[in-house]
Amino acid sequence: DEDLRREELAKLWDRYGVFVLLGAALIVITVGAYQFFQWRQNSISSENGKAFYQATQLVKDGKDSEALAAYSKLAVQAPEGYRVLANLEIAALKVKEGKKAEAVTLYDQVGKSTQDAVLKNYATLQAAALRSDEADLKEMTDRLQGLNTANNPWRHSARELLGLVAFRSGNVAESEKFFGQIRLDTQTPDEMRKRAENMLSLLVKVP
Repeated sequence: DEDLRREELAKLWDRYGVFVLLGAALIVITVGAYQFFQWRQNSISSENGKAFYQATQLVKDGKDSEALAAYSKLAVQAPEGYRVLANLEIAALKVKEGKKAEAVTLYDQVGKSTQDAVLKNYATLQAAALRSDEADLKEMTDRLQGLNTANNPWRHSARELLGLVAFRSGNVAESEKFFGQIRLDTQTPDEMRKRAENMLSLLVKVP
């Protein structure tokens, strides 16, 4: 039974784990666009705004090492808003370099320090997503408990991560609970509800 469970887990993760990463990428794009708009509206003429924009262009040009240096400078010298954004960008670059532990540390720092609810929740979810392959259910629950609430717009992604980690940990009942919450929530995005329904149909077959 244990071997079968591991085999089913591998199949499920191969099939659905990518959606977690895609969801995280979508969050990055959304938050980036929002922050860029704010920057354009409020800080386009400031020195720090220009420096942040130039660092972003370096990333687009594939000059990651130069971008990292630019963001690192902002993370130390810029006002709080730009420090937070710079640290988020540094964390993203660390992920590209395969340095997940360093990225998690940065995301955790942002999640604990910033007062901006959007960025706090984004950083919290990113850190949890990076830990999802290794963390146990208790760690993930501790990380995501603030997001898995009735009115939190990030609850759907939090529940999906919790459901996947619960299954990986061998807790099928908890996994069913989280995917059931996704399915029953009337505000769940359609694609995520479909994934939850597919997972639920597979979970009942696991011994």
